[in-house]
Amino acid sequence: MDPQRDFQVFWSERAPRERRILTIGAIFLVLLALYLLLVGPAVAGIDRLQRLLPQSLNQAAELEALVAEAKHLRGLAPAAAPGAADARSAVGTALETAGLQASRNTPQANGDLHLTFTNVPYSRWATWLAGVEKNLGVHTSAVTVKASATPGNADIELSLRLPHA
Repeated sequence: MDPQRDFQVFWSERAPRERRILTIGAIFLVLLALYLLLVGPAVAGIDRLQRLLPQSLNQAAELEALVAEAKHLRGLAPAAAPGAADARSAVGTALETAGLQASRNTPQANGDLHLTFTNVPYSRWATWLAGVEKNLGVHTSAVTVKASATPGNADIELSLRLPHA
């Protein structure tokens, strides 16, 4: 059984009109298979990418804007960095403005400032701390918070790293 010989016998038994119809049908099937395997998926992929392109361009523009903003912010000078003595007085002024009173205010040898608060409203203290960290450039290096007998109040020990000139 030789497949090539069988095909030749099959083909020679066909009339010329039948051969032409079979040839056209085979060409049609080959073209259909090529379309379904190669062209169809490519066209669908192109359509999908064309739909996603505007969204991708918008995301790229947003990303570029964020990068530009980050570069701009990086180039800005840090928040006012006063000397240690100025920073201590600025912290004191901020305490007075917030209506807080430190029961102990001790400058440390390394330039830090150690503060102790007794029975202060925690929410007011937290707001004050966030403000001085943001506006004065101080950093909290250690905090101990204990609830006091008054609801919403706390006893707090805090060490602030002051900016150095």
